[in-house]
Amino acid sequence: MLKLQISNESDRKEAQNRERRRQCELERRSRIFNARNRKIGVDVPFLERQIAEKRVERDEQERRDLAFAQQMIKDSNLAVILEAREKEERRRIDVEVNQFRQKYQRPEDRREFDLNDPDILKKQLPPRASDGEPVGLSSAQKFEGEDLALEERLKIMAEQKTAWLEQQVQERKAAEEERKKAEAAYMMAIKARDERASELNKLERECRYRLGQANLRYNEALAAEKKQLEQIMKEQEEADNTAEMYNNLTSDMLTENPDVAKSALGKNRAIGFMYKGMNQEELKKFYAAQKEQMAAAKAKRDAQDKMEAEWQALAKSIQREVARQDIADQRTRRDIARQLMEENQLLALQQKEKEKYYREVVYSNTPTDEYYAQFNTTTR
Repeated sequence: MLKLQISNESDRKEAQNRERRRQCELERRSRIFNARNRKIGVDVPFLERQIAEKRVERDEQERRDLAFAQQMIKDSNLAVILEAREKEERRRIDVEVNQFRQKYQRPEDRREFDLNDPDILKKQLPPRASDGEPVGLSSAQKFEGEDLALEERLKIMAEQKTAWLEQQVQERKAAEEERKKAEAAYMMAIKARDERASELNKLERECRYRLGQANLRYNEALAAEKKQLEQIMKEQEEADNTAEMYNNLTSDMLTENPDVAKSALGKNRAIGFMYKGMNQEELKKFYAAQKEQMAAAKAKRDAQDKMEAEWQALAKSIQREVARQDIADQRTRRDIARQLMEENQLLALQQKEKEKYYREVVYSNTPTDEYYAQFNTTTR
């Protein structure tokens, strides 16, 4: 009977674990066997040069930004001044325009004011006022087709039309002249503003020049004062040196006065920095002591020469003994070297026999490429 093997939960988990370990092994292999990822160390001088270049570039950029910011601040201040002047000029022009409108463009002077007059009903006369006594408001005021003042009305309308045309022409001429005057005033204001800005710039340059000249004069005065002070100090130093040389020449130190070296602490005591030398008696004692020291030194040298001769004789005898011993050691070393050479020849013969045995017996089975391919295949 055929038995079917059914996988359970533990088999599935085991398969998942094996697959997970296989994927981890593949990822680890790709990381470890990648020569680029295994490479360690960087080009430190090149990185330092890059850092220095970046720092120089950043400093240059900061310097340019600072110069640009200073120029921007100066332009902004000038723009603020010009803008304030332009606003003042516009305000003045607006005031003049409003004054002109209040004086020459009043609402009651307009042609259509009679249509927009709020008091028109109060100013109107009742209809048919010229026909005698006025009639009431509820009476018949006008009939269809009736026009009693046609000729007078047409005449008035023609005169009014002519007046309107003349008034339009005059208003247009006045408006054009006013516009030209306003443009001329505006251009004059702009020109005056530009001239004022140029004058301010000129004054600023002149102030800077004067300030530079004042600084130059102040520095020159300081340099002259410093030079004069140095000359005074030099003269004072020369005077002090002259006085010091005169005092030294007239002092007891250069006059060789032996009494100044006597100390108040004792008869045989002397002041060191004022001592002028020994007298005749002290010189005799000094020369006698010097002769005794010379005799003692000569005796000491004779004793040293005698001892040196004895040491030289001892050294020669030792050298002869050492030379004899060296000859005996050389003979011994030659015997040892000959014995060692024979042993080495014997060892070389044994080594050749051993290599022949390894080559013909032990290493006869040469490994193939499959044998080497099984190494370094995993990361564990």
